[in-house]
Amino acid sequence: MHKDLVHGLKAGLLGSIAAAVIIFAILPAVANYGVFYPPALVLMTILVAIALYVYFSFKRALGERWFSRLGPPVIAASAAGVLMLWLGEPLGAGVIAIAYFGEPVLGYFVYRKLLSTDKTWAAIFLASAAAYAYTLPAVLIGLWHLPFVADFAKLIALIKLAQKV
Repeated sequence: MHKDLVHGLKAGLLGSIAAAVIIFAILPAVANYGVFYPPALVLMTILVAIALYVYFSFKRALGERWFSRLGPPVIAASAAGVLMLWLGEPLGAGVIAIAYFGEPVLGYFVYRKLLSTDKTWAAIFLASAAAYAYTLPAVLIGLWHLPFVADFAKLIALIKLAQKV
């Protein structure tokens, strides 16, 4: 693999690993203390910053036109949702959940690039990203365990893929 490709993939994977670990703290905090819990809001804000880092890392590595076009609105929607929560607007949680539906779409481009690294872990990555994104709204009714398990599977896949890139 080309050096810039490897560097971008590795940076994106490491940023994604950091995000997955932070999500472990956010999910039970939101389920137990609500979406306005200040420590959870701080962590959500950090996630938006990490999302930007991951986006620019993968953008450089992937060179995919649709990834480049779809990333900014997904991240902007997440950021808007977090800002809404900081401002006391509960609808922000729904905006974040909807924004996360874009994660597996963006993840598909990463998956395609990682297929040559390891087909099995690339598939687990994509499937777990989709499972996380599509079960995230369940946190709002206290079912944080569903996205937590999906995030855990995604974390393992990311670690395995980062070791192989």
